[in-house]
Order: sequence, then C-alpha cells, then structure tokens
Amino acid sequence: MLRAPPEVSVRQILFVGLVVPVLLAACGPTCQSTCQKLYSEQQCNLQRPGKSSAELYGDCVDYCETALKEPGSLDGYDPYSRGGTSNSVTLDNENQAASWMYCVEQQACERLDYRSGQGGFCQPVW
Repeated sequence: MLRAPPEVSVRQILFVGLVVPVLLAACGPTCQSTCQKLYSEQQCNLQRPGKSSAELYGDCVDYCETALKEPGSLDGYDPYSRGGTSNSVTLDNENQAASWMYCVEQQACERLDYRSGQGGFCQPVW
C-alpha cells in the first residue's frame, strides 16, 4: 500500500532554510582557529624573523577579521594555488577570508609555509 508523502510544514521549511545553515556555519573555521593553527607551538608553529608567535597570531586575527567585515566576491582569489615569497596576496573581503580559512584548515603544515619545499599554499601566510 502506497502512502502519500507527509506534508512539509512552514516551520520545517524555516528550520531547514534558516537554522541549519547557521548551525553548520558555526562548525567551520574561524579567524582565531585558523591563526592558531598557523602560529601556535602546538600546531604549525610558523615563525618569521623579528616577530613573536603572539605578534603573528594577533596580526593574523586582525587582518582576517577586517576582511570579514567587507562584503565581496572571490574576484580571482584562489587560496589553493601555490604562492611564493615574491607575490603579495591580500584578503579584501569576507568570501576571500572564508576561502582562505577553509584552505588552511584542510592543509598540512608543510604545505602552508612557503619556505618549505612543498609549501606556499593558502596565501597569505605572514
């Protein structure tokens, strides 16, 4: 015996359309978690001459959070393309910052540091 599909209520549509995306967004990377991965001693511990890990972390969070305040598109930005020491990559808006954070989250530390033979991905990394 075939049954008619259950009716979908407006409340269910609103839940799936509005609440679920918010809950999923909360599970992704943040500026803090991304910068922590890059510069904490417990994770990648990337270092730069003349800068402490705390300075690198603070600059990273400020830079990321500033980009998140600006709406915009990727506009050609691709964090998965390999960069080097000579190119200057900037994050200008929220979509670029989000793509950068997801890239960092997915990569091994060796692939993030442009000074390693395998690195240069997910630019910018200061």
